[in-house]
Amino acid sequence: MRAGVLLAVIGAAGLAGTPGLSQPLPSFPSSLDREPLLAWLRRETDIQAERVVAVTPQAVTSVVSTFPAAGGQGPRVVLRAEALSGETYARTGALSWHVSLNADCRDRRVRMGETTGYPQRNLLGERRVLRAAETEWRAPGPGTALDNAWRAACEPHFQGPFASANVTLAQNEVAAPAPPEPPPAAPTSVPNAPAPEARGAPVADPPRRAAAQKAASGGAVTVQIGAFPDVASAQAALARLGDERPHAIEAAVVGGRTWRRAVVGGFESVEAGERYCVQRKAQGGSCFVRVRAR
Repeated sequence: MRAGVLLAVIGAAGLAGTPGLSQPLPSFPSSLDREPLLAWLRRETDIQAERVVAVTPQAVTSVVSTFPAAGGQGPRVVLRAEALSGETYARTGALSWHVSLNADCRDRRVRMGETTGYPQRNLLGERRVLRAAETEWRAPGPGTALDNAWRAACEPHFQGPFASANVTLAQNEVAAPAPPEPPPAAPTSVPNAPAPEARGAPVADPPRRAAAQKAASGGAVTVQIGAFPDVASAQAALARLGDERPHAIEAAVVGGRTWRRAVVGGFESVEAGERYCVQRKAQGGSCFVRVRAR
């Protein structure tokens, strides 16, 4: 197999600014031993243990789908990952993410596609690009998560870390994806992606449209400080900020429910938005940067 296996080996993700259910703290496994980790996987994710290709202290990575070699191309595998540590969660702004990997089986090389992250478990929430697609092939280091991904694509008898009584931990060769520079607006179409309503796409909310435009008028960059089940809760969160930046409440459908996103605008750059979020997170709040189309 040669063309694609890596959807989540890039190091875990986190999102201290996740559109949240009253912003609960994310759950992480108490241990990376087999039984506690399996129990956590069953409780928090829809990942099947037999499809896991790598476990590192940062992330658990599993196969979503495989595409056999064809047309002169090697196999391609789509992988997804779930963050296993608060450190990764806080660093990248995603609890889950996916990526495709092209595998060159003959020369033991890999090339990763675009990495897409989500603020919630199981690839839910508003998607954003965490890392651009690679243009060059590279050789994975032996015993790393990336090497496991290549083996899953190229070795028919490859067995994942749960195949034995003890979980085999891989080395985390690839650093966790950095926050986007800048993160693009949510794409209008993504091959094989779920319908927008399943991924937290904004929906029309006429009473709030003018306010949303006001928030955007201060600059293309905004930050989201939370998502709430009702307008009153979102208004209260914005009122507690105590600053005069333009703000808005947007409606979005996630998992069949309508949430109210509290959004703050008026930032001249992604860096300015990130500085704002750093200060807010230091005070125990949630926050992540968004970029609107001009």
